[in-house]
Amino acid sequence: MSENALPAVAKSIYTDCKKCAAERYHTVIAHTTATSAKVKCEICGAQKTFRIAKAGAAKKVKAPAVPGAPKAPSKRGAAAAAARKNAHTVEYNNLLTTYSEKDVVSYNMKGEFSAEMLVKHPKFGVGIVKTSLPMKIEVVFEDEVRSLVHNRG
Repeated sequence: MSENALPAVAKSIYTDCKKCAAERYHTVIAHTTATSAKVKCEICGAQKTFRIAKAGAAKKVKAPAVPGAPKAPSKRGAAAAAARKNAHTVEYNNLLTTYSEKDVVSYNMKGEFSAEMLVKHPKFGVGIVKTSLPMKIEVVFEDEVRSLVHNRG
C-alpha cells in the first residue's frame, strides 16, 4: 500500500484503536471516500474512519500503484515500521509457543478449519487460525494477518 492509497476491502491493517487504547489490527469494511475507509477493530469490534495522511501544501503527482511493486516507506519512519513488525512477530511467536509441530495441518481451500488451528500454507508458511467463518478464515502468519478461503469442497 502506498502512502496515498487505501488498503483493499477485507485487508487487515495495523493502526491505533481508541477503545482499546492500543495499536491493533483493523479490518477494512468499506471505502467511504477516495481518502477514507471504515475499519473495524479485530479485538473489541469498535468501528472508526481510517484516513490517509494529507500531503503538504504541494501535492505530488504519483504514478498508479503497480501490484507486486516495492512499497515506499511511510512518513512515520523506519523505526515505527520496525516497531510494528516487531510487535506482530512477538504476538505470532507467543501464539506459536502453545502448539507442537505435530498439530500442523496443511492448508487446502477445500479443507475446513476452526479457530486456533495451526495451518501450514505453501506460500506463507505456518500460521494460527484467528477466526473461522463458514467460507473464510483469518490466519496470523509471521509477516501479517491474512484472509483465506476454506470449506470449498
